[in-house]
Amino acid sequence: MWTNDGLARGRHLWLAVVFLLVPSAGQTAEPLDLTHIPGRAVAAVVVHPERLTRSPELELLPWEVMQVTAQREMGIDPLLIDTAIGIAAAPSGEGPPDWGLVLRFSQPQPLAGKWLEQTEPATAGQVAYRRALRPMEPSFCQIDPQTLLVGTEPMLLEMIAAREVDSPLLQTLRSTPMRNDVTAVLAVAPIRDLIKQLTAQAPPLPPPLQPLLEVPNQLESVMVAVNLSRERMSGIKLTATDEVAAQKLETTLLQGLGFVKQMLLGQALESMPGTGDDPEQQAMQRYMVRVANTIEGRLRPTRTGNQLVVTLSADYATSGVLVALLLPAVQAARDAARRTQGMNNLKQLGWAMHIFHDAHGAFPAAYNTDAEGKPLLSWRVHLLPYVEQQQLYEQFRLNEPWDSPHNRQLIAQMPDVFRAPGSLAPPGKTNYLGVRGQGMTFIAPTKAGTPPAGSSMRAFTDGTSNSVIMVEAGDDLAVEWTRPVDFEPDPTQPVKGLVGLRVGGFTAVFADGSVRFISSQIDPSMLMRGFTVADGQPVRFD
Repeated sequence: MWTNDGLARGRHLWLAVVFLLVPSAGQTAEPLDLTHIPGRAVAAVVVHPERLTRSPELELLPWEVMQVTAQREMGIDPLLIDTAIGIAAAPSGEGPPDWGLVLRFSQPQPLAGKWLEQTEPATAGQVAYRRALRPMEPSFCQIDPQTLLVGTEPMLLEMIAAREVDSPLLQTLRSTPMRNDVTAVLAVAPIRDLIKQLTAQAPPLPPPLQPLLEVPNQLESVMVAVNLSRERMSGIKLTATDEVAAQKLETTLLQGLGFVKQMLLGQALESMPGTGDDPEQQAMQRYMVRVANTIEGRLRPTRTGNQLVVTLSADYATSGVLVALLLPAVQAARDAARRTQGMNNLKQLGWAMHIFHDAHGAFPAAYNTDAEGKPLLSWRVHLLPYVEQQQLYEQFRLNEPWDSPHNRQLIAQMPDVFRAPGSLAPPGKTNYLGVRGQGMTFIAPTKAGTPPAGSSMRAFTDGTSNSVIMVEAGDDLAVEWTRPVDFEPDPTQPVKGLVGLRVGGFTAVFADGSVRFISSQIDPSMLMRGFTVADGQPVRFD
């Protein structure tokens, strides 16, 4: 169920989409006014909305709904936006990136609506603006009757004070013709070190893709042009540091493109049934090879000096068919990546359980309790010091329940290790649940105290490699991560609620710390044996 905060953030995201897509009553001014783009910005999206309204592909968008929504929230008419410029800066510290919008209207706009109620008056020097009452909400400033600035407060203050400077992003914007329906620009140089840090933390790439790690050193900027009309082509332009870097970049992209094509094509062909002598199946294989070769050919870059350009066909119908044909392979690759990341999270939690056991002589109990034995906080909270979250752990009031006014505020700070990749559960909810029930791992505390101790290794007489202690459940079973609720299997349908997040089964952590994928077709009685720790019955998961 959506919280008020979630609904508010959803409205602001919707409004951002509105501002970037709404049609315009006037003409876009040329040249582009870049006055309010601060030097710290590294990415920008420039939209010429008037052109979008003439595109047949967008004629069924709910323009009327967008107009009413924006007028109710801010009092402005989005149909009168001439130009919308979205900008973003690199994140400072561990927080999200700062962002902003520069909206220019063809007619003066009075401010009103709900956003005035969600902000308070403030000043930056001699300029008045509206400061958001909550840290995650946007602030805004009406610089003049036809110009509105919106963004996170740090970015908004920079936008108010900004005057055109000589930053890498602004240099690229000034040299880029703004004739496209949508133009997106990324200045790589200012965030080159950040990109390297992120790639260093990512899982290792296959050997054929290893040269991609050098791409940040070779790039200066990336420009993406999107045109919905067949009159103009869309494309991507990569500007390298010099001609030598452009040559290396071209080789890397061609090699990577070939590898990805072979990987996706291989997965697509592998998913097809055996062909034998069936002419139709053989023809389908030849067709898929032709489609893959066609897509690869369309994505091959053209190099001129230090620039590489990939031109994309405006025939969206044909392109859509080609992409759809390989979509199952793409989806399979995405599911495999999410499954791997989910297993990594569960491995980390399994190791943390063992570290907790070493420190306390037992795994954590399902929860800690108050003096009357009422459950307070989940084992996930008490595991925080063992997943490098000591500071967050110290913010909890351990003698209060999970939904006390104080502790409830911490739900939004759920660590990433409890977030299942691909889950659509609301923010603050986790799919990682302990197995709880008679004879199972997660039990009530064996004695009073914090953190609460539960089952010890001596209890696992069936063998630690045969006992499931934790599962990655489907979204229907996701719970607030601090809430003392876990997975309590139905003996008649023990797999119920576990399948859905991953194709064909679910992932589980065993008492020895191992992580395995269990098929949804497993014998229910065998699965129940795996959930118990000392029933003396043989268990097989293969």
